[in-house]
Amino acid sequence: MINTVLRLEFEHVFPDEKEKNVLEYLNQISSFTLLNIIGFSNTNPQPNFDNFASNMVVRDDIIKRVIKYSRENEIKEKPILVSREASLRLAEIILSNRDSLIKENKNDDIDTDEINLLKAFLVINKEVNSKQKLEDSEDNVEKLVDMSIAMLFSTSGIGNYENNDLEFGKTLFATIVRFEHLIGFLQSDKKYSYLEKDLYSYFGQNSIKEVSNQMKYLFGKLFELKLKNGFKFQVDEKESQVFLNSLSSDEIIEDDDFTTLRNYPVYKINESTFSIIDFFFVVDKFNKSVKFILKNSFHKYHNLPARDRTFFEFFNTNFSEDYLMKKVLDEIFHKPYFVKKTVLDATVNEPDYYVRHNKKVFLFENKDVLIAKSIKSSGDIQKINGVLKSKFLEVNKKPIGVGQLVTSIVQIIENEFKFDDYLNEQKNITIYPILLINDRIFETLGINYRLNQWYLTLVKEKLGEKYNSNFIKSLTIIDMDTLIYWTPYLVQKDSNFKKILDEHLKNMNTKKKVNHPNAEKGKIIANKNLTKQISPISSRLINYRLPKKLLVEKFEDVINE
Repeated sequence: MINTVLRLEFEHVFPDEKEKNVLEYLNQISSFTLLNIIGFSNTNPQPNFDNFASNMVVRDDIIKRVIKYSRENEIKEKPILVSREASLRLAEIILSNRDSLIKENKNDDIDTDEINLLKAFLVINKEVNSKQKLEDSEDNVEKLVDMSIAMLFSTSGIGNYENNDLEFGKTLFATIVRFEHLIGFLQSDKKYSYLEKDLYSYFGQNSIKEVSNQMKYLFGKLFELKLKNGFKFQVDEKESQVFLNSLSSDEIIEDDDFTTLRNYPVYKINESTFSIIDFFFVVDKFNKSVKFILKNSFHKYHNLPARDRTFFEFFNTNFSEDYLMKKVLDEIFHKPYFVKKTVLDATVNEPDYYVRHNKKVFLFENKDVLIAKSIKSSGDIQKINGVLKSKFLEVNKKPIGVGQLVTSIVQIIENEFKFDDYLNEQKNITIYPILLINDRIFETLGINYRLNQWYLTLVKEKLGEKYNSNFIKSLTIIDMDTLIYWTPYLVQKDSNFKKILDEHLKNMNTKKKVNHPNAEKGKIIANKNLTKQISPISSRLINYRLPKKLLVEKFEDVINE
């Protein structure tokens, strides 16, 4: 359920006190406290206003202040002081101002540390809250979609959930699988050998195998830290220290999207002691960040200017689509009776992947796209909607993504589909359009619902009276991590893939009415129902867990060595 709990700001708690710049509060905190809070965002649960201060007198005073504000402003839900986004922002500010803060901080009083840290969080919360720009909507579903996308889009990549252990495990497993496929791709052709060499050199290793081993050692350590609810660890092996040094930096720059923290997600305390700034950022280093390491290598090798887009066209087509997507989907649809796309030499609007089982068709379009950080972190629903249309509907009046799916659907209905002659002789073909995306940010609550509304408008416009919702299904968005994580379940039975699609589409297209005598409880139920309606497909298979042996197998080569 969408949680619209208030993030406390400075004026909410200290209305009679003049607010200062966050650095002024941090300058009054001891160096020890500042350096040991790096990685604080990984702990669960995060403290709140009612247990932040260890001094009971101070704690009671803060609680009274918050209760007073809540009563005066009719706030019924318990406000929060600390969020993962605020903790990351605090770490970023500390690291980017590390030299001056550590030099000036001489305080050794814990009460002073805690009250100034609390005020620093309140100032940061105001900054975070200001990014959310919502507009009123007459339709409750549309209003909820706007609100959820605006609130969650910028933080969807950091596992910003009450308990993100399952999401973290899924992301970690999928990243190992992705990295294995990337190694396979780089070693599939000698012309990519320079990319492979530059990749393992970046991490200070002598081979891509060593990088894979070090990555798995680190991921194993992350699991251990997760279980202990910690974020600091010691490493004595020189090779591992060199590897971890490549993940840390003394030069951290403040950025709307935590760009530098994402690139350097480990904080080096001393030669053998390291702190994890963010668990998801560490894992993403071997998924999202790897693309930019390869980009620099590609540009250098081909002598290309920084803004040249050739690499992304190469990577998105040759690896994300032709290699990774094909490997994953071929594993899922491996039975000989599945009909795949006929490959033609010159085609228009060729589906990225096509599979048919009897009279059921699954159409895939794969999109590995980037969203500008200025849009992602804006909290502006109009800007976000605009970029979603440009990335997934059409660009320069040319259909892309969802637009390409609609074109293929029209061809099938009109019996003009070039890739499976069987369809051109049949009627009542059931079509499942699927947009496969490579970044979990597009699994944000509400995005599948929003893109499906645009898809339905477009497909109905193109087909007119020939549109039949019984055979032409709504749009499903699946992220690659979820598809990889679900693969063991999907290969168990041929019907499992269709089953989860049908369940997702039924939830997304069903609007439940609420009739409850208690208005407040009715609102809670309605909000819960609407949230379920606009949830991504990744939240539907709630009882599935990856078999432990499959995860253990990924670490066997490291354990044996």
